[in-house]
Amino acid sequence: MKSMFDSQKKDMLRKFNKALARNEVDEAIIPLVKFINSLDDYYTTSSCSGRISLFHDLGSKKDSKPLSKWHREIEFEEISDPIGEIINLIDENGINIKQGGIIWFKYEPMIIHLVARSLEQAIVVLNLALKSGFKRSGIQVLKPGRYMVEICSTERIDTPIINNKKQLVSNEYLKYLVGLANKKFQTGILKLERFERELELAKDMC
Repeated sequence: MKSMFDSQKKDMLRKFNKALARNEVDEAIIPLVKFINSLDDYYTTSSCSGRISLFHDLGSKKDSKPLSKWHREIEFEEISDPIGEIINLIDENGINIKQGGIIWFKYEPMIIHLVARSLEQAIVVLNLALKSGFKRSGIQVLKPGRYMVEICSTERIDTPIINNKKQLVSNEYLKYLVGLANKKFQTGILKLERFERELELAKDMC
């Protein structure tokens, strides 16, 4: 008879495979997620390899949305055009910048949520994540058959660059932000690869 853990894992793997088929999973994180899901006593529920974005903050979660987002390093030109035409920009989500609000330049680090069959196995993978440099990691859920570990790092950028249609920073500073975000993205990918190696070395313990 299958346990609740096994049933939930089967359901999450079905959803993951559908997301793969629709190209909705970050390419950089696919090998790690597949490896975790191949282990008998773990499965992932959500993941992101890290992302750079322009975020339109209208003061409420319901109305605020990303204008653009990239799960990779970017070039300055990719953000300079939308910023140069910010007053008239209507993005793919139908957000009209004439509404005002704040435009944020963001870098958000890699994050993975995974579920372990037991508390002991959750602690094993948490220690491997911490060893790999993911210092903002911890066990988020403690329920029999569902011990959820959040694996995340501390590198972030959250900088307001436009407020009520007025650009707050120079293009030179925007170029600096792009370079800094790209460096943080590179660091995140190295940590991701290190974590995958640590898991492979410790798979007999997992």
